[in-house]
Amino acid sequence: MPQLTAIHRFPVKGFGPDRLESIRLLAGQTLPHDRAWAIENGPSPFDPQAPGHVKKKHFLMLAGQAELARVACAFDAHSCEFRCNFPEGKAISVTLDRPETHAPLFAHLEDLLGGQVRGPLRMVHAPGQAMTDIPQKQISLINLASVRDLEEKTGHAIDPLRFRGNLLIDGLPAWSELDRIGQEIRMGGVPMKVESRIGRCAATSVNLQTGQRDIDLPKALFEHYGHTHCGLYLTVLDAGEVRCGDPVSLDG
Repeated sequence: MPQLTAIHRFPVKGFGPDRLESIRLLAGQTLPHDRAWAIENGPSPFDPQAPGHVKKKHFLMLAGQAELARVACAFDAHSCEFRCNFPEGKAISVTLDRPETHAPLFAHLEDLLGGQVRGPLRMVHAPGQAMTDIPQKQISLINLASVRDLEEKTGHAIDPLRFRGNLLIDGLPAWSELDRIGQEIRMGGVPMKVESRIGRCAATSVNLQTGQRDIDLPKALFEHYGHTHCGLYLTVLDAGEVRCGDPVSLDG
């Protein structure tokens, strides 16, 4: 039977994952603390007093700033402490909900990214809103068999984290998940509706160890499969806990 093999959230958009063994999901919400913060790259339309979805181009992101992959991160959900280990060995800790702690992080990011910083950096956050690429409050799923098939087609090792999925599952035939739009998936008894495929951008081309673009994965997807999709967006229908190792059941 298919099973849930990994759970990831990305507390700050564009930065590394927080790996979890279990998490309680809420109906109609993103995975808790997933992309809850983002770093504004120069002035943007984001207004914390009247928050709404803002296009990702206004924030630091892997698609635009590949070197972010070289920053190793750790997150404490209770204290909101976010620790970044930079390539030169410097470690910086900030408290995400305390702006007065952010200046050292911004200074190191400016040194790392140079001219890619378009203006003053600012940490943005709005309760109840995730800084995801889409306005809907959804969770992403990746089928590991599909990633392995893409590895075989390209001849390159591909870290599944390139696709920055929240829930990684195994045990399904490669790419069979793409045909399940509108169907229901259950993990650990939590029902979720499959909403849409995820189209892939240049962020997936970044090597997460080197911070360099080494494989054009959107191009590879199109050449081998005729589309640029990898993964699904899901809506959580009822609250409940999911845990690594949970069985995954699907309609039909």
